Order: sequence, then structure tokens, then C-alpha cells
Amino acid sequence: MASPTPSDIGTVVRTDTEMAGDGQLPQQAPMADNMTKIRYSNYINYKLSLRSLRRGNHPQTAPMPDDVGHLAVPIDEQRCLLYMVPEQICRTDREMHKPSYISIGPYHYQGKGLHNRSQLWKAHCKQQVVEKLAEQGRRSEELEHMAREIGTDVKNYYGTKSFPCGEINSDEAFNEMMITDGCFLLVTTLHDTISQSQSDNPQHPAAVHEQAVIPNQWDNLFRWHDVVRYENQLPFHVVREIFKLIHPNEDPLQKVGKVLADSALIRYTRRKVTDPGNANNVLHLCHKLLAPTHPNRSANGVVKTSRWRRATEYRKLLVEFKKREIGSEGEAQCISDVKVVGGNVVEIPSFDLSPESCVLLRNLMLLENANKHLGGHVTSYCNFISQLACTGADVSLLTKTGIVVHSEASDEAAARKLGNLCDQIIYDPTDDYLKSDWDKLEKHCRSPGLLVRAKVFGYKDWKNPLVWIGALAAVALLVCAILQTMYTIKAYKDQTKHRGHK
Repeated sequence: MASPTPSDIGTVVRTDTEMAGDGQLPQQAPMADNMTKIRYSNYINYKLSLRSLRRGNHPQTAPMPDDVGHLAVPIDEQRCLLYMVPEQICRTDREMHKPSYISIGPYHYQGKGLHNRSQLWKAHCKQQVVEKLAEQGRRSEELEHMAREIGTDVKNYYGTKSFPCGEINSDEAFNEMMITDGCFLLVTTLHDTISQSQSDNPQHPAAVHEQAVIPNQWDNLFRWHDVVRYENQLPFHVVREIFKLIHPNEDPLQKVGKVLADSALIRYTRRKVTDPGNANNVLHLCHKLLAPTHPNRSANGVVKTSRWRRATEYRKLLVEFKKREIGSEGEAQCISDVKVVGGNVVEIPSFDLSPESCVLLRNLMLLENANKHLGGHVTSYCNFISQLACTGADVSLLTKTGIVVHSEASDEAAARKLGNLCDQIIYDPTDDYLKSDWDKLEKHCRSPGLLVRAKVFGYKDWKNPLVWIGALAAVALLVCAILQTMYTIKAYKDQTKHRGHK
């Protein structure tokens, strides 16, 4: 796991950092002596933007001039930026970030290996939205007008000026992608735009077309796998605007969040979606749903978290592991709600280790690394669980308590998968919501009295009854020796006292 540096990839783009180009993560801004290379007109605009920002007249971060003399487009500081995953990470697990069935957004537009059926499905979803608008006496051109209005703003969510597929770089193709993918996300997550009258009439042409593209179990499974990948995201701004055309006074995020919590994330959270907030995309909404219930725990002066011990090592030091039940209410609502009770009891919600969970957590960690303002609770949790269960013996121990559930061929295979979970991910030990819990366990494990008890009660042959019989016999002999010594001393004192009287 890499160590954090002053130029973390999670650093938010500010006035001292230039916008990244060509899909790469933000780099440090050029030094002052390079400013002479910037065209004078752009430099004047840049200074005016800074002055406006200082006066509080600009809600976004000031644009920075790039190395070719162009002004980068200003981006809202709190947006979730979407970059191309760096090649170094892609070499480790490219399939974790690349969609295999359906593309969402511009990065994998018309990519190779995507299923043709997914394109039919997206076209069908767009047709449903168009039909819903037609029922209200409105035309499909309203979708195109909406796309032209928000196209530039939507591009600001992406950390590149040119996308891998050259065709998508044109405004017309980008707007068409927004409409098609936005309608797909809206229909598949809300099922809101289906015309009931047409679906009930099997002779209607739309109903006949729907039967040809009705999603089966494979479609739904692959769809959920792909919509949570970091490079496969579309800003909710598009979904909101399409939804407003149909329901002008409603926000769809409440319904989208409920669908995610009740289906795709049912194994990871039971949290009720009461306020989805300013979630920017599907992955960002998942990030909110997996946030710890009490993230602002008292650190008690703990500056940073060091390495967690293995589960078997904690067990030898008389630490007990318990499965923590999660629910829609209470203190435990998702898998990140880990708690240390009394210094020697660790309560951990059950974690289902599967290909889907690894894809979700890896992409959530990438989202955190690229957007520092989101915090790092997913990275902290993955760091904890991967270090706690890094060997087959650790996984076996946690499996018996119900904390880890897996379908791998062996516990060693599950341990390898957990051990690779945080590979090439930047982790900041000073920003770990579990550092107070780590400190409690460390104080317990370093206690001198505990170490003696752990040595005695941790003896591996205590399960043998002959060992117990031998130990009891030794204790009995020790008691007899003590009593014999006491009576000997008492007899000596009595004899000395008797001689003194004579």
C-alpha cells in the first residue's frame, strides 16, 4: 500500500492546483517563473478570476492556466471528479474498473467487448422516456434541448479534455450519449417512465418491442456489476434533468437511493435513504450509503493508525471477535460500523467476500483517492479487514464467528483476495475513523498483566485432559509444600518460645 504524499491523488482541485488533462489525476501547478509562458490575455483573466473568488463572487474554484496557455474550466470544489484510472493501477486489476457488459458515460463509449444486447436495452429505455413525454403532449426535442444546455457543465465532471473514443468528443455525440445513458439509468433504477397502458396491451408495437429486450437475470446482474465502476459513471445532473421533464417538482435521488439500498447494496447496508444529499453519481451514492453511522469518533489524542494485528494474533492476546448485526436503525447500519467494546471485544458486521464486493470496494476507494473531500472511510475499512484477515488461519477464525462469509475454494484463497484489496490504493493513517478503536486494542495488547495471562491461558495443549490433571496435581503439591513450610516455621517458633521460658 502506497504512503500518502503532499500531492495526494485525493487532493481537491484548488487555486494552487491546475486541472488535470487527458484523464490523468491532478498535478501540482506550474511554478511562478513559468507564468511568463502563458498568454497575456489568459493571465489577465486568471487574475480577475482569483480576485472575484476572494471577494466571494464566484461559487466555484478559480481556473488555473495550463502549460499550453489555455484556461481550465472552473469546477465546483465539492464535485466528485471522474478521472481515467491510472495505468499503474490498471495493470494490477484492469477488469475491476472496465465495464464488461454496458458502458455508462464517455470513457468507454462504444468500447470493445460490450454486449450488443446492452445497446438495445439502452435504446429501449430512451424510447420509453420519449413515449412518456408524448403522453404529456411534449416532443422528444426537449431532451436534445436539455442536453445542449447542460452538456458543458456535465463535461466538467470528467478530468479530461478528450475521451478515448474520438467520436464522443463532438458535442452532438456527447449530448446523445447523455440522453441515452441518462434514460437508461432512470428507467432501470426507478421503473418510473414505463407506460402502463402500452405494457398492458400485448398488440401495441411498443409492447412487442419491449418483449424483445426485456431484461433477464444475466442482464440485471451484469448491469449492477458495471454501474458501480469508477470509469463507468454519469453525473446525476443528467438524470435529474430528464426526470424533471416528466415530473417537474420531484427529485429522483430519493427513489434511486432506495433502489440501490434495497437491491445492489442489501448485503452491505440496511440504512434507510432519508436524504441522499448532493450525490453526484451512482458510485457516490453508494459511498454515502456505506458511511459509518458515527464517523466523528473521539480520537482521544491518537494521531494516526498503525498496522492492525492479525485476527489470530489478537485471539492469542485474549481479544474476542463477535458478529455485529446491522439494521435500518440503531448504531450499526452498514459494514463499516466496526466497534471495540471494553478494549478486548471487537464487534464487526458480517462481510460477504465475493467478486461483486471486491469490485464495489475497489471502485469506492478510487473515488475517495480522487476526491479528498469525501473522506476515507471505505479505504479505512478495507485497510482494517485486509490486515485483520491476511492469512488462511485468520479467515478461518473470522468465518467461524460469521464475520467473513466467502465461497472461495479455501480460506487461503479468500485471504489472498482480501490481501490484494488495497493494492495500489493510497491510505492516510491520520484520517482513519477507526484510529480510536485501534488505540484501544493496542493498549489492551501491550498491557504487562495481559501478556502473562495470555502466555498461561494461551498454552496450546490445554485441551488435553492429562495436562489439566497434571496442572491440578502440581497446584496440590504446591499448596501442600506451602502448608508444610508454614507448620515447620510455626513449630520452630513454639520451640524457641518454650526454651525462653525455662
